[in-house]
Amino acid sequence: MGMAARAGRAIARASGPALWLLLACACAGLRPPSAAPTACWPRFPYQSGWLGGDGAFSVTLSPTRSVWLFGDTFVGSPDQTDRVGASFVHNSVGVSTCGDGERFDIRYVWGRAEDGAPRAFLELGDEAWWWLFGGFVHEGRLYLGLLELEKSDPHGPLSLGFRSRGTALARIDDPGAEPESWRPEILPLTQSAEAMPVSALVTDGAHLFLFAFVDRGDGRSPRILLRLPLARLAGGGDLGAALETFGEDGTWLPGFVPARARILMDDDATEMSVRYHADAGKWIALYNYPDARGFPKKPASDAVYARSADRLEGPWSPPRLVFRIPELASDREPSPDRNTGCYAAKEQPGFSLPGSLTFTYVCNLFAGPGEEPWGLLQRLQQRMDLYRPIAAAISLPAAGAAPEGAPNP
Repeated sequence: MGMAARAGRAIARASGPALWLLLACACAGLRPPSAAPTACWPRFPYQSGWLGGDGAFSVTLSPTRSVWLFGDTFVGSPDQTDRVGASFVHNSVGVSTCGDGERFDIRYVWGRAEDGAPRAFLELGDEAWWWLFGGFVHEGRLYLGLLELEKSDPHGPLSLGFRSRGTALARIDDPGAEPESWRPEILPLTQSAEAMPVSALVTDGAHLFLFAFVDRGDGRSPRILLRLPLARLAGGGDLGAALETFGEDGTWLPGFVPARARILMDDDATEMSVRYHADAGKWIALYNYPDARGFPKKPASDAVYARSADRLEGPWSPPRLVFRIPELASDREPSPDRNTGCYAAKEQPGFSLPGSLTFTYVCNLFAGPGEEPWGLLQRLQQRMDLYRPIAAAISLPAAGAAPEGAPNP
């Protein structure tokens, strides 16, 4: 979501050779949908009025069922083939099913006002809204990460008219039911514009680990780490007092104190995936960011990066280029629209096969500094090749294999 999901909103209105793990050159590992390795390759068709969404986090609910979380979403009539006149809601979800030999199938869900008008799946208010940032299952309950946003004066490289102001978890007691019947309980985490602990949510041992992006206000968003005892979730209510921050000195500090946190990753992704890969014997973080500095005169970055670590607290390896997004290739025919950026790369662990990592990303149109966004909106209304998740995969060679062809950062 990060910067480019924000762009969608603006439009609408420790190291060493062995570490490299094992991630081979992803250019050879790309598996487009036409060459999907299984019938359960993620696909996101426009159907039932769902006309594209941002972000795409997935949470496995059972061996055959996953919930997908989308940010800003276009919703229109069931037979609509473009986005002209479509509504725009701040989040939606999808429930996908597939099993052995079955094709990936997804059903999208959003909210409805009393008059039937589309609304976000999770509503916050007219002047503020939620974006859905990942999730996890613990003791039979589903927890969703929520990023709280509000309108603001234009700021940052893309002159965005909103800002982050807090985070929460939504607890859903009956994830096996259909989403229309869910009655989420909101559990506040933080109320701050400084750091947002929802970049990636990871359960390990007795804790929920929350990677946070630091919102510096200049388009930069390095990541820090917090944790929360899993036992605290059962009590509900405000969770903020139970947070701990991984400090500059390498110890866990009581409370939410981002000013004293150690920067674990110093580049600029606001969302990512973090997962332990037994094949590699490492934690692997996957992400990308469009790098809007100089955009659109300077093309958006086409790079997807991975880092690895033995422990969630790090040290994390330097970023390694593992994939180049084909939609941004300079030799692509036709050439990419100069305002195109791609973002939101993250692993979808329920769909990764042994020895590989399946992930999705989203491409969108960005308004550069001083550019009028309404013309981009008109283009996006017709560009149905943009603004929905795209699936790809990279290979994870066997542990100890040399990283053949792995490009330099």
